[in-house]
Amino acid sequence: MIDTAINKLNNKEDLDEKTVEGVFDLILDGKMDEEKTAVLLKLLAQKKESPIEIAFAAESMRKHADMLNTYMALLDTCGTGGDGKATFNISTAAGIVCSVFVPVAKHGNRAVSSKSGSADVLDALGVKIDRKKDEAYSFLKDKNFTFLFAPFYHPAMKNVAPVRKKLGIRTIFNLLGPLCNPFNPSYQVIGVFREEFLHTMFEASALLGMDDVIFVSSKDGLDEVSLSDVTVCYKRERLNEEVFEFDPREFGIYADIKEIKGGDAKENAKLMIETFKGEHKSLQNAVAINAAFGLVISGVESDLKKAFTLAKETVENGKAYEKLEEIRG
Repeated sequence: MIDTAINKLNNKEDLDEKTVEGVFDLILDGKMDEEKTAVLLKLLAQKKESPIEIAFAAESMRKHADMLNTYMALLDTCGTGGDGKATFNISTAAGIVCSVFVPVAKHGNRAVSSKSGSADVLDALGVKIDRKKDEAYSFLKDKNFTFLFAPFYHPAMKNVAPVRKKLGIRTIFNLLGPLCNPFNPSYQVIGVFREEFLHTMFEASALLGMDDVIFVSSKDGLDEVSLSDVTVCYKRERLNEEVFEFDPREFGIYADIKEIKGGDAKENAKLMIETFKGEHKSLQNAVAINAAFGLVISGVESDLKKAFTLAKETVENGKAYEKLEEIRG
């Protein structure tokens, strides 16, 4: 199977669903030769992964994950990472804002390509990141927010970690994380590190049966909704699909990208506290507009401008800071 897959990829042919799932089952079971795994991942990236390849690799990851069906209507705000822009932890802060109104199961990891991943900044803030499934679910029911530390829920990823490290390039696994939240959220805002992958990821999510989802990627290269350029958005809501662009100038919140830059986990933790206490206007706006997308897709608000106003007020009136204090410790 692996030799057939490699031959097809050498000829720039897409793999079918059965081959993809079979190959990734072998990889995640630790039964694939490392050299062949490296060749496969490299060829997939060079060809550019198809929606079927992404969807059925994600199916394999889900099968190998410690999943929990909570039967709750949950939201996740996450991204692929890898945009290389060293911004503040916007989606993490946005998730905290959204959790004032809707249960949020934030799936994330420590930094790979940035100075501060979601796990890093939450850890620096004193939020416990190492809750296993039952404890995480209990905390979610109590606080309306929980963090799902990816290595705890995707133990099979240890079988591919050495190959990814040795390759040192983007692979399909960079795209799979946001599609494999172990609590299977009903609503998601997913940031994509390059616009060229937006449609592919969107199509993959349809194959996975993901409804009520927005994929975003900005023209200045952020896997977030940007304040410094137009963001391209692919939205599926109750099976209705829409492609649109968001321009921050329409909301009067344009800011240079340097105004939303972050640092290491300690610096970003300090910035989040200050932002939730009313400082850093541009960071407030960045967090609020990203939270607004979450509030719209989860049905808290139907209008993006109203959702932005609600999110901004939640930061300005101290409720976001209260929520942060509630989930710390």
